[in-house]
Amino acid sequence: MTPITILQSAADARPDWVSRCMTSVADWCQRRGYTYQMIGDELFDWVKPDLRAKLRDHKPILADLARLRWIESELSARGGLVVWIDADTVVVDPTWRIPDSTHTFFGEECWVQPSAEGAWRAYQSPQNAFMGFTAASPVLGFLAYLSESIIERADAAHIAPQMVGPKLLKALNNLAQFTLVPEAGAVSPELLVEWVGETGPANACYELATRGSLALVNLCSSLNYSEEAMQRTEKFLARHGA
Repeated sequence: MTPITILQSAADARPDWVSRCMTSVADWCQRRGYTYQMIGDELFDWVKPDLRAKLRDHKPILADLARLRWIESELSARGGLVVWIDADTVVVDPTWRIPDSTHTFFGEECWVQPSAEGAWRAYQSPQNAFMGFTAASPVLGFLAYLSESIIERADAAHIAPQMVGPKLLKALNNLAQFTLVPEAGAVSPELLVEWVGETGPANACYELATRGSLALVNLCSSLNYSEEAMQRTEKFLARHGA
């Protein structure tokens, strides 16, 4: 069986509940026999100083690049399969095992939200809150190079928040058709409202997307800073033992 290393960082992880998510991942790794590594703001040391200075007010973008460089380093040192999991991701099925039959994979989110006209839509796309690579991956080095190149050429005052994260993966996936892992998903704020309360149109839209059971759920901490959103997140975590 391929040895698996899980990487996480608590860098810029502000909500208190994020630490409980990380504990759920660490406990799951111990149960499954995965090597677990966690660092803090040292994550940003994997980005060149000039780029850190350029995007000092855009840490999520720096983290998108830094995680790729850290993965490269771990693969060089350890081999096997190295998997990144965002700090605000909670394990809801501790029996699930990470697939190790491919050199590259990303999580697949089913993002539910209303359109401008009020109709509910589910957008299924790759996300980098969960991704794994082996040394044989032709994607990792190119993705790191491309992310760094985009940051170098971008105007820091007008850089999109997910420019080298999900937006880049979505554009590349249209051409490359990456291996996606639907068990590692994400929940939109509108869907979370119904998952911890009464079901309604958001959940109905999600179910129409014919999704399987989730094993890992990214709770999107950047969108859940209000007191009401915090309470919903706490309720969800309590239901899943985190």
